[in-house]
Amino acid sequence: MVDVQVVPRLAASVAVFVVLSMVAAPAVAVGNSGQFIDDDGVPAEQALEWLAERDVIHGCDPPANRRSCPDRVLTRAQAAKILVLLARHEGVLEPDRPGSVDHFTDDTTTWDGAAEPFIDHLADLAIVHGCDPPANTSFCPHASLRRGQITKMVVRTFDLEAPEGFVDPWDDTGGHFFEDSARVAAYHRLFDSTAGSFDGYDEVTRAEFASVVVRVFEPDLCAENPFTAGRVADLEQAHPGVAFTGYAYDLETGCAYGMNRSNQQRTASVFKVMVMGGTLLEAQEEGRAPSQREMDLLTPMITRSTNPPVRELWQLFGAAPWFTDQAEIFGLDETTVVGEHGQPWGRTTTSAHDQADLLRQVLLGHGGPLEAPGRAVAFDLMTSVTPSQTWGVTRGVPAGWDVAQKNGFAGQIANSVGVVYDGAGEPVYVVAILTYGWPSWDQGIPAVEQIGGWVSSTLAG
Repeated sequence: MVDVQVVPRLAASVAVFVVLSMVAAPAVAVGNSGQFIDDDGVPAEQALEWLAERDVIHGCDPPANRRSCPDRVLTRAQAAKILVLLARHEGVLEPDRPGSVDHFTDDTTTWDGAAEPFIDHLADLAIVHGCDPPANTSFCPHASLRRGQITKMVVRTFDLEAPEGFVDPWDDTGGHFFEDSARVAAYHRLFDSTAGSFDGYDEVTRAEFASVVVRVFEPDLCAENPFTAGRVADLEQAHPGVAFTGYAYDLETGCAYGMNRSNQQRTASVFKVMVMGGTLLEAQEEGRAPSQREMDLLTPMITRSTNPPVRELWQLFGAAPWFTDQAEIFGLDETTVVGEHGQPWGRTTTSAHDQADLLRQVLLGHGGPLEAPGRAVAFDLMTSVTPSQTWGVTRGVPAGWDVAQKNGFAGQIANSVGVVYDGAGEPVYVVAILTYGWPSWDQGIPAVEQIGGWVSSTLAG
């Protein structure tokens, strides 16, 4: 039976589900601090405000300039301006450009001529080239930039280097034009190297670029990695034969931290977060609130981790291949779904990174298809877990803070995933901890809580 304190919250969430203009739940609550009004609570907020304080970036809504448009794709002209102004501010570049050649024919009118000096300054130093080789007479100032391109620009502008012995952590840069720049960027922690893939041809947003360039000068924006090598070694030595993986994402700074990043392990009931997200998405796509039957299944499935609702929901939405479809919809590339045709769904394998990414979509609206009303229901469900199942990611979280979580525990598996919110309801960090190999799952709880304590002591301070 659901705790009586839980039911009113869940009922209220469903009642407002269909109000499309509702204010987001605390999972996506924002404040009004700093120069910009649209970056509060986004991962790159601190970096965007840091650059604005130094007059390096300005708003995307002149003349008010109260919006930073963090999710807007970065253009080549914008990148040139940010690099030159930041480099001048930090004394890396001289205030005036060193040459006088007009390098490109298509940047004269960009921003009424304001972009041309920045572009030509970088071209004078051979940091940027044209977009039409071999002539290179055009710059394409309004074209978007790829991660590999901005990495080369940043490395060249700030003369970044890495020791020859530093091993490239990426698995997809070999033979590409950005291979060495990506290696140097990893050495300087400009990107999350625990992800494994660099994705050098992905477009870059204004927020991501801000985070990258700020880390050149403010490495302390990232807290010390909670998964230190010493801690992990001691943990594995204390529990031989047990596999550990973890991932934490700091929502204030956009910094990510990983432990045994490549490990993919069984989900057990952590799988139910995806099932919940898929169920809420089905309702959203039909333009309705989740039905009473759906809520009657979701509530015990999340709050008490009961198992029959998983199979019932699977059957409700047409059975095979619904589970696999949900993994694809949420972009869980490191998750291999098992559970169709009566197979045990708890043996689905996943990564800590995938689970953290799923939480960011389902609870925080960071990408993904689920809209605010559905996320409100997910938030209420995951903050209403029965007390006996609130171990793990809750360890060390300050009193008065909320944790939206789901644990997975069965056989040899002890997992815990969640989003932690401060006393004002603002999300602070996302964490996923997966462990496998225990004689029985309950014997894994102390180790999972130990890992949760590492993260809370670092990110909840």
